[in-house]
Amino acid sequence: MSDRFLLYIDILGFSEMVSKEPRKVVRVYEILDTLNVHSRSDFKVIVFSDTILIYNDAPASVDLDKRYCVQTLVDFASDLHHRLVGQDIYFRAVIVKGDFQHYERSHVNCFFGSALITAYNAEKGIPSLGLFISDDCRAFGPIQPVAHFSPGLSFVFLCAGLQALSTLAPRTWPINLGCSLEANLAINTPWDVRFLRDIYIQMREHIEPAVRTKFLTAWDFYQRMYPEALSALLKKDFSINALAIGDWSVATKVLENNIKFFKRIGAGTDLSKGIQESSKQLKKSYSVKFKKTYSG
Repeated sequence: MSDRFLLYIDILGFSEMVSKEPRKVVRVYEILDTLNVHSRSDFKVIVFSDTILIYNDAPASVDLDKRYCVQTLVDFASDLHHRLVGQDIYFRAVIVKGDFQHYERSHVNCFFGSALITAYNAEKGIPSLGLFISDDCRAFGPIQPVAHFSPGLSFVFLCAGLQALSTLAPRTWPINLGCSLEANLAINTPWDVRFLRDIYIQMREHIEPAVRTKFLTAWDFYQRMYPEALSALLKKDFSINALAIGDWSVATKVLENNIKFFKRIGAGTDLSKGIQESSKQLKKSYSVKFKKTYSG
């Protein structure tokens, strides 16, 4: 049996996408196909339905390797988070440690282990979105800030820009960065502001109370970690200049282009056309059945 570090990712609202927004399902898979993890040979990826599993191929035996594995898995989650900003697509993920086996037979792809069971049970019980990490994995990192969530689990903040600004002015907003924004570590701030704006709107306006709770929980983590920064954003209707005064035009343009690119990704492909046609036929079938039932 082999101990490994496992990143378990669940795309939220996937069933509703399948039934109501099939085009978005294609977008999810196309975005997943662009992740930086696919360029790595030391980590493996499994995707099935709305779940993504990422794990270290070679078991880590010394602390240095374990720290490397944990940090790399956090970075993979951060990469997905970055690509999903502005897409109205969210995930909940956990990083755990334990036994995990993955191998292929002639006709069957096999994967199982205690780490998978632990991750599944932990993830389903979290009324939030974002990345969480088990205590035994937290012992080996990560460099990102974390906050206690429940016995055995902590929330990981994926907000590099906001965190960078907080190290410069933790209680004074906005700050003046001058004209050095493009070379500053806070370059990711536009992504953080857009993400925070989106989850704030969802926690206020989503029609499902249970879904609003998930966004509210995520917002609460950031509110407690960066109270002054979020207060400044709320007062200025999520203007990035509420955090830092300077020229954000280039970074903001990159964000806007990324959002447009990923919204169109996969459009026009055979898969996209096929899914949309199947969806139309399914809706037409339901409509016919409903009319027959209603008319007796």
